[in-house]
Amino acid sequence: MKSQSDLIGNHPAHPNPFNRWLLCNDVTRTPAKCHRSLTEIVPCSDSDLIDWLAKKLIDHHYSEFRLRKLKEKYKELGFPQYAEQHRKLPIADKTRKGNAIEILLTEYVEGCLDKKLVKVFKLKYNPNVDQAIKGDDTLMVDIIKNKDTEQIKLYLGEAKFRKKVDKSVIKFIGQSLAKDKKPISYSFLVDELARNPDTENLAEILDKYIVDDIKGKGDLIYTGFLLSDTDTHGKVEAHLESDNPELVFISVGINNPEDLVIKAFEKAEEYVLNPAIL
Repeated sequence: MKSQSDLIGNHPAHPNPFNRWLLCNDVTRTPAKCHRSLTEIVPCSDSDLIDWLAKKLIDHHYSEFRLRKLKEKYKELGFPQYAEQHRKLPIADKTRKGNAIEILLTEYVEGCLDKKLVKVFKLKYNPNVDQAIKGDDTLMVDIIKNKDTEQIKLYLGEAKFRKKVDKSVIKFIGQSLAKDKKPISYSFLVDELARNPDTENLAEILDKYIVDDIKGKGDLIYTGFLLSDTDTHGKVEAHLESDNPELVFISVGINNPEDLVIKAFEKAEEYVLNPAIL
């Protein structure tokens, strides 16, 4: 059986913010459960943590073009109206929580692997920012090149937020990432990469591969991610069951998960209204 580290790497090392924020416990795995339990070292009210997450919210929601335009317009009259017209941060509470958790999962996997993966910042292209985008929560690709070989690893994720943890969300994540699950966003990822001349070569590489072949080699890794309260570890241990040997369930149990999301979005909105300081 593959361990947590075999699947996604070790918990991020210093100076990665996840190392400062969360303590890692890789629970002894069983045939039905591979659980990485994360608990807080610093509280969610920590100003550095909030600032880091706020900037990640902006990175994932705003394109470089839009940030540049916000900075150009900042000193002009009517800037708040301009910023609102081009708003990318959601107002809807449910969408905020969903987006934040997807971003945390993306950043966590990259932190564990200590490398940037191929991905599309899908939140930047959402025409209705207050509605969740359909499709995979996260899908990232690692292109591993050796001397004469090339290996593709896919990281497919399902991410959920709960103010208070319950059995149903644990079951839902496990069932959503069952062993027969395949990503539905692979072609979208390739097509979006192909639209940009800077990433067209990546699209050409990925277009050569078939997801079934990647999965058959054991290179489709499944990552469940749950951010909830301090009961999360115990509830996951009690209720997680999976038929998928390639699934690692990452639980994050903190004192006030809702407060973290609220404060991070508040800080991100401050930055958008003062983009010159970004």
